[in-house]
This record gives sequence, C-alpha cells and structure tokens, in this order.
Amino acid sequence: MIALEVSSAAGKPPFGGVGGMIRSLVGALLELDRETTYPVCSRLERWWKGDLWRPSAPNARVRVLVDPLNGWLLRGTKLFHSLAPYMPRTPRVTKLVTVHDLNAVRNAEWVSKSWHEKRSAKIGLAVARSDFVMTPSAFSASEVCDQYGVPAERVFPILLGVDSTRFKPSAPDVVRQLREKHGDYAISIGLLTPRKNFITLIEALARVPELRLVLVGRGSDGEAAVEAALDRTGMRARTVRMTGVPEAELAALISAARVCAVPSLYEGFGLTPLEAMACGTPVVCSNAASLPEAAGDAALLVDARSSDALEDALRRVIFDSALAADLRARGFARANAMTWEASARALRALHRKLAGA
Repeated sequence: MIALEVSSAAGKPPFGGVGGMIRSLVGALLELDRETTYPVCSRLERWWKGDLWRPSAPNARVRVLVDPLNGWLLRGTKLFHSLAPYMPRTPRVTKLVTVHDLNAVRNAEWVSKSWHEKRSAKIGLAVARSDFVMTPSAFSASEVCDQYGVPAERVFPILLGVDSTRFKPSAPDVVRQLREKHGDYAISIGLLTPRKNFITLIEALARVPELRLVLVGRGSDGEAAVEAALDRTGMRARTVRMTGVPEAELAALISAARVCAVPSLYEGFGLTPLEAMACGTPVVCSNAASLPEAAGDAALLVDARSSDALEDALRRVIFDSALAADLRARGFARANAMTWEASARALRALHRKLAGA
C-alpha cells in the first residue's frame, strides 16, 4: 500500500491552489491505478475542523493520522507520500513529501514575518523527516536542493496538468453574452498578494484602452496596493473584481477573454496558463520562476516586471489575429499534452520506484 496525506484538500468549493491540485492529481491516480489500495490520510486537527476530503474511489481508504499510532493505522504501507509540507514521525517507512514552492521561505519581502517564520519551520521540518521530495517543476526542485542541501537525485519534479473536460471553450452564445456584459477584456486570476504583480499589469492595461480587466481573486496583503493602483491609473472604471467564482463560471470567463494575463513573479508551477490554454484563450505570461515550464511554447513570455513589455504583448495579441490564432492552436496542443492523467502516470512510476514495487 501507498499512503497519501491529503489534509490540504479539505474544505469547501471552489477548490483552487494546493487543495485543488491535490484533488486533481490524487483523483487521477486513484482512477489510473485501481489495483493499488491507497490509504487517503488527514491529520487529526483537520478532522476536528471537518470537511475532510473523502474520495469515492473504491481503492481509497480514508484514515486519520495520530502519532504515534500511525504504524498500526497504516500497517502494510510501503511508502508514505505527503502531498503538502507536513510529515508525521510514524510510520517508519520510506517517506516522500511534496514541496509546492518556497515563496514564503525565500521571498520574505512578499510575506509577513510571522508567515515567513511559520512556513520556513514547517517546510524545513517536513523535508528533514523525509527521504525524498517531489516538486511540481524543475525550478522548485532546484530551489529545494539549494535551500536544504538535498541531493538532486532525491528530488523529483513532476509537472502538473489540466482537466480539459472542466476547462474548455464555452459555447459562442456564452462568450457573446459575457463580452456584451464586460466588453473586450483581459482576465487575470490569483490571490491579491505582491508576488502576483497585478499592479504592473494594471499600469500596462491603463495604456491599452481597447481592453478592460476582469480580476478574479481573494483579497490579501496586496489588496490595498491593487486598489490604489486602480485609482491612480484610472483603471477603476474599466475593472471588474470577482471572488469565490465557481469553476464552471471561471472557465466561461476565461473563454470569453481576449487574453489571459499571468504577470506573476513567482510560482511553484502555475496552473492558470494551462487552464486558459484549455479554454482556447491566448496567454501573455511572465517569464519568471517556473512559469516557462508550465507555458512551454504556447504563450507570449515577457519580463513582467516591465509594464512596457506587458503592454506590448497585450497589444500584439489583440491586434494581430494571426498571432492570436497561433497561440490558441499552440495552447490547445499544450493543454492536451499536460493532463492530470499524464501527471498521475509519472507519479505512479515514482511511487513504484521509491516503494521498491
């Protein structure tokens, strides 16, 4: 048996970020590898809070972790894989931990002091207790090796995927209705935190009057600065902010956008470019961190610290129909190749390698 720790997948929809990634990847793994029994584990404190993720797959066995009883609870387990940076002391088997990114560890200027200290301690302890590390990109793998001195042969990057049955082009009438409601717009998605770099995007769009902005994401420590930028640049009247958007509605909003802008300066992987590509929307994407790995050759990659570079890329997409069509075609091909099933196959091979199966 291979035990999977999935506490971070708990909660209520919409499921984004790490929780959504875990549900998608583990769901694909359970479907792909039906002959293997997978204890799907959550921490006791997560059970107390409620809303545990309980996969309905017949080969999933829901378990609650309680050190030091895990050896008994998970008897027969050959490998323990935590899908987020947490690792219990027991059971005494080979341990694999997923580190999604080291933003809070390495980029203290973008997070609060308390979050930097808390995440640094948590990730450091999880890595120390683990035999191997999985990351969602080669970029993150190199950061883990550099930060913690983990040998490269113990760190395994597995690229993530997109579900093209959930993210797909909307019907023409849906696209028409959304464009009638919002006009021609760029869409940008993410938590309103400094590393997402929305201020530079707003400055660029202020000089592209042909486009409005639909900004989807919860407020965070960067919200006040974003709000100030909307006022300072005159973009307030051309911007619609949304939060808590259900996945089907989000896919429709992406489909109707003239361009999806991903200006982030740091991502462990970055699913938004792939989701936009699956919806048939051209992507203008930052060339920072792991984003080139996610986007491949299917996006316009730019230095997103430069509002001029972003402006130029946005103009090229909306005024060059041949370029937009080429990006759509490349995007569909990229999304079709980067599936959750492909990620699950790579993960299954890694599990077998580490478990000696």
